[in-house]
Amino acid sequence: MAGANFCHLPSELVEYIVSYLPQHDIYTVTRLNKALSTLATPFLYRHVDLYIPPGDLAPRIDRFCFNILNNSRLADRVISLRLGLHPDKAVHSGQYVLRRDSHFDDSLMFSKAMDAMSNESLIAATDYLRDAIGTREYSAYAALILLVLPSLRHLAVADYKGATLDHLHTVLRNLDSVTTWNRRRPSQMLIGRLSSIKSVSINIDSIGGMAYRRDPCRPTLDHLMNLPAVEKLEISVPEGQRGGTFLFANPSAQLVQKPKATNITTLVIKHSGPQISILRSLLESTPHLKSLTYDMAFSSSAEANNGPYLVDLSTWGDTLRLVMLTLETLVLSIEYCDTALWAFKQPRIGDKFLGYLDLTYFTQLRTLQVPFPFLTGDADFSITTEIWPLLPPTLAHLSLRTDLSHAQFSFPFDTSILPSALPFHESKEEASYLMNARMDVSCMFQATLTLLEQTPHLQTISVWQPADPSLSWFDGQVTDFATTCRNKNVTGKLVYPMLLRWKKAQYWDLIREITVFDRLHPDQDRDDKFFREEWEDMPLGLSSQYHLHALHSHQVRLYR
Repeated sequence: MAGANFCHLPSELVEYIVSYLPQHDIYTVTRLNKALSTLATPFLYRHVDLYIPPGDLAPRIDRFCFNILNNSRLADRVISLRLGLHPDKAVHSGQYVLRRDSHFDDSLMFSKAMDAMSNESLIAATDYLRDAIGTREYSAYAALILLVLPSLRHLAVADYKGATLDHLHTVLRNLDSVTTWNRRRPSQMLIGRLSSIKSVSINIDSIGGMAYRRDPCRPTLDHLMNLPAVEKLEISVPEGQRGGTFLFANPSAQLVQKPKATNITTLVIKHSGPQISILRSLLESTPHLKSLTYDMAFSSSAEANNGPYLVDLSTWGDTLRLVMLTLETLVLSIEYCDTALWAFKQPRIGDKFLGYLDLTYFTQLRTLQVPFPFLTGDADFSITTEIWPLLPPTLAHLSLRTDLSHAQFSFPFDTSILPSALPFHESKEEASYLMNARMDVSCMFQATLTLLEQTPHLQTISVWQPADPSLSWFDGQVTDFATTCRNKNVTGKLVYPMLLRWKKAQYWDLIREITVFDRLHPDQDRDDKFFREEWEDMPLGLSSQYHLHALHSHQVRLYR
């Protein structure tokens, strides 16, 4: 009956609905009837998810591979592809071999694969890739798919130790014609197909937002830099780890071993440690970089640090100067926490935080999103701190985050998960933490007004509100903020993360933006919008690991 009702809708409306469905739901629609199958199949091949889910049962990547080899129109439709491991800890790394299927013709699949590789000079006649397809290795199918897709725009891979996608990594390494050991050369047709890839994600969970666990043998990114036309690179580096060591414990360790110029203009680093120097070689490889996002998420219980400071912003400034002549957007966020502790017991970074950002040399920087302490130099959120920010001369859009404040992690705690009520001393500690959170919110409000006074050329100021809705600015503060923005002729916005407002993990990258004053439309009432994934060309869902953990572990009180 549901299928019949669905069929009675105009085809344009059905297409619009299907375009927003996840892959498994689109597949369900294709099985309702022939008409819906014809309509929905192109969408099924638009954004393809071949991640290995919990349970370690590999998806039918063999069938997908056969279908695109057998039908070039299906291959033409694929614009994004996800390969590798799901971030769930239950998913194991290593090689995956698909089970034999009596209803799948392996000999025909092998024949089509050999035909596809026969004219590709990058694949030698004795290449292990050919044998691996015969033995039904997941990695071999993944590599073959990458070789034949003509219109792929976004490639997402997730792997540990390079073990699950080893054949794909080998193909990418062999694209480098400079190395003396490599005598293989890709065909111009292959270079043309790979040039359609503009965006690459490494170990990024764009669906659930969870960080991948640390990779004890993370390889460098050099082989991924061999893709000829990548403009956006997004990578997760949990606590800065690579090669079995913490990068922020080893200043000489780098993400790229041999820097070379690339076309990358947008760089997103997630879940990394606080030593931004790990980016030096990568920044040297991005002479055209326009947008940089650096999202820190590191545990206070695993501090590996050579110096007395975890965050030294003067050192950061030195590293960032590598791109000071091209950078137009800079986003910095920080999550310093311990998931083993309740929200009201979270540690303070205190005197392990030093300095403030000096961005006066960044002559192209127009958009800046940072936590308050990065401009004030005060991680204690003292109301008496004098604020003299060193902002770029061309700054037009400023966004201020609540990171490092007491208000960052606060949420209504569900004591029903405990065997008994909180003891008196912990209840007192919780109340004290909440009071400090409110004081920090007041400090951030005053700092916002001060920054408005000191930035006469600013066009837009956006202030993030705490994740806990009970800590949001009250009506009087919102009115004062709107009045100050009107007096300064600056567009004023308030940003509300929805994760703990709607209390579902699926909203980890959803925000609500309320414009309290618009300089271009001063007589307009407040504008209310929602954004997901990106906001003003900046990624969303940053510094959300602790709250995602709290939701998954049922710490958040769902009903008041």
